[in-house]
Amino acid sequence: MYLCVWNAAGVYFFSCLVLVVFMMKVGLGEGLRLVIEWESSESFLSEVGFSMMMDWVSCLFVVSVLFISGCVNLFSGFYMSHETFLKRFSHILHAFVLSMVILILFPGYLGLMVGWDGLGVVSFLLVVYYMNSGSLSAGMITAISNRIGDVCFILAIGLFSSFLSYSLSGGDVFELMILGVLIMLGSMTKSAQVPFSAWLPEAMAAPTPVSTLVHSSTLVTAGVYVLIRFSDYLGEAEKSILMILSMMTILLAGSSGVFEVDMKKVVALSTLSQVGMMMFTISMGANVVAFFHLLVHAFFKAGMFMCVGGVIFYSGYQDARFLGGVWFKLPMTGCLLMFSNLSLMGFPFLSGFYSKELIVGSYLVGHCSLVSFLLLFLSLAFTVFYAFRLMMLTVRDGGLSGETHYKMESGFYMLSLIFMANGSISMAVVMQSYFTFVISSNIGSSFLRGDIFYLALGMVILTSFNIFLFMLLGSGAVFNNMMKSFLSKMWFLSPLSGGVISSSFLAAVSRFVSFVEMGCVRGYIWQNGLKGAVFSVSEKSRKVNFSMLGMVLFYCFCFVAMVFL
Repeated sequence: MYLCVWNAAGVYFFSCLVLVVFMMKVGLGEGLRLVIEWESSESFLSEVGFSMMMDWVSCLFVVSVLFISGCVNLFSGFYMSHETFLKRFSHILHAFVLSMVILILFPGYLGLMVGWDGLGVVSFLLVVYYMNSGSLSAGMITAISNRIGDVCFILAIGLFSSFLSYSLSGGDVFELMILGVLIMLGSMTKSAQVPFSAWLPEAMAAPTPVSTLVHSSTLVTAGVYVLIRFSDYLGEAEKSILMILSMMTILLAGSSGVFEVDMKKVVALSTLSQVGMMMFTISMGANVVAFFHLLVHAFFKAGMFMCVGGVIFYSGYQDARFLGGVWFKLPMTGCLLMFSNLSLMGFPFLSGFYSKELIVGSYLVGHCSLVSFLLLFLSLAFTVFYAFRLMMLTVRDGGLSGETHYKMESGFYMLSLIFMANGSISMAVVMQSYFTFVISSNIGSSFLRGDIFYLALGMVILTSFNIFLFMLLGSGAVFNNMMKSFLSKMWFLSPLSGGVISSSFLAAVSRFVSFVEMGCVRGYIWQNGLKGAVFSVSEKSRKVNFSMLGMVLFYCFCFVAMVFL
């Protein structure tokens, strides 16, 4: 059973090593770019090409994904050791990694869509892996949120169809403002930015190895990577909206993490905060700085999830209040967890310090406002607070834990932690030394106009003031309970997404599909001539499921209308 774990981890580490040697031999780290394109325009009667682009950005990202995937496979051998169908779990995990690699290496719109949609489908299978009601609910919220982004990318492909071009450089289509809006919205859904933030903590229903991979270098960073690649298509309006929403995401995640006691959800909210920080950096125009923070965050967040997963596995609790004394019971886990938290806080001379220092420095170089400056530092203070709180709850023994000691750490677990710790150090050294010239040459940023920022900020402040004024009309206890509930439930995004938006949306879509199928398709298109035309072709056509045929015809009609209109 464990042979598949060893083989998969060996393949991932070997592929990672081969790619590093290839980068050094070809010289991709010096700014060169290798593009391999398969042209098939004659077959499709349009400009269709599948391009594989290998430069220092894609290669470093693939190296990070492969290395972390190898460590996660070793961690799965420990955490999923009780799983009867471990091989099936590993196959789904491999499909998830393959989808991410396709998305990274094939930045053309058709190739990117294959990886993008693959991530959405496989992530649903991983979230509902335990097959209970909680997993199914979390999987539906994850799937519906991600399908919104898929629809945005399908609409973008429809725009390319109207210009008969699917290549990486599609010509005049890039001048359309709607394309930048679609790319931004699609990326925001995958990266869980406000108002699509509810699915990320809910995805904690998946096994911890899946959470390690999803929250470090794959699903949530897919939207960040797409925006880094296609940031040239974002105009001033799109960057302004992205900056405001990313700042709201950072504050939402930070304020919610302060009151959370579930260890996995605290780490998930920290992921949401750091991804918001990457989006905020992209909105400033500092794409290389955002990529630097993406890689650094991927390694220390994967290590943090492994430590949290090990503590949960040995103790049986996820509530941090019952998990004291990790420093003495699991010494290596406690040590790595402490350093991961310090890197998350931006402690001096750790990797998180350098990436966050670049982000704050890039922002201060421009004409930033005082209020936005204070909000940025407030978000950083939230990060320090909940990271320090998590570290103190788990390391300090408060006497609430029923366990006096844990079992000896397993070989798979120890090996995964050792590899991840060395990988984190190596990536930090590489990004701080070898690519210093790239970061310094790309530090120039464009910043949000002050009037736009203050207008949006004023609307947010007035809305918040009315909400707090309404709360103050009640008693002090009611106000405290409402405030705690407001912050602990992610500003009520989770109940709204799960209990109101998802159920109402699904019911409305079901009614709409029934109306379209029974009323428009069957009652008008099918009865007025199309039925006779189909029946006249062959007798076998009478056995076709015309319900499905009607839906296919309807979606084909919508696609053709979108292309020509």
